[in-house]
Amino acid sequence: MDRTILKSFSLGSFFTNCYLLFNEDTKDAIIIDAPEDILTVCSYIKDNNLKVHCVMLTHGHIDHIKGLNQIEFPFYIHREDRKFLVSPGLNLSSLLLEEPFKVGRLPLLLNEKILRLGSFEIEVIHTPGHTPGSVSFKLRDWLFCGDTLFFDSIGRVDLPYASYPVLISSIKEKIVSLKDQILVFPGHGPSTTIKREKEFNPFLVSDFNLRK
Repeated sequence: MDRTILKSFSLGSFFTNCYLLFNEDTKDAIIIDAPEDILTVCSYIKDNNLKVHCVMLTHGHIDHIKGLNQIEFPFYIHREDRKFLVSPGLNLSSLLLEEPFKVGRLPLLLNEKILRLGSFEIEVIHTPGHTPGSVSFKLRDWLFCGDTLFFDSIGRVDLPYASYPVLISSIKEKIVSLKDQILVFPGHGPSTTIKREKEFNPFLVSDFNLRK
C-alpha cells in the first residue's frame, strides 16, 4: 500500500505553491520549491519528525527560491538555471524586491533522469520555456510543473531568457503527451489534470487543436 502523503502550502507575497512529499512509514520527505515563508513548512516537518532529503527547484525565479537562505537542506536545480541563483536580474529580485537576492550556497545539479531519494523515485523532465532550466518532477501519477503549465494558462514568457515557442514545445512534447489522468500541480494556483488542460486550456486548444 502506498504511504506517500502530499501537503501543499501557498506561501509568500506571490502565493507560490510549495509541496511537501513524505512517506508515512519511513518519514522520508522532499520539498518542491522554496518560497519565502518556508519556515511554515519547516514547522510541519519538525512536528511530524520528517527526514528531508532535499529541496527540488522547478526553476530559479525569486518566488521559488527566496526561502533557500532560511534552510540548510541540500537543494537541486537544473544546470541551465544555476546562474539565476546568484543573479538578481535573472531571478527577478532586482525588479520585484527592495533588496537584490542571491543564494549563499552551492546547488546540486539536475539532469533529465530518474532520481532516487530515500523511498522516492522521481522522474526529472526538462521543460524549458519559462526559464532555460525549468523542470517538471513526475512521481507516479503526480506532475509538479512549476510555472510551465497552470490551470487554464501557461507560464510567462515576457521575462529574461523566456521563450514562447520553447515553452509551447515543452508542454506539447513533454507534458500533454503524458497520460490523461496525471494530476498536475503547478507553481501557483489550483491543481488540474492533463485531460482537463488538453480540453479547456485556451493556449493548448489553440496551438494543438486538441478539443474534440
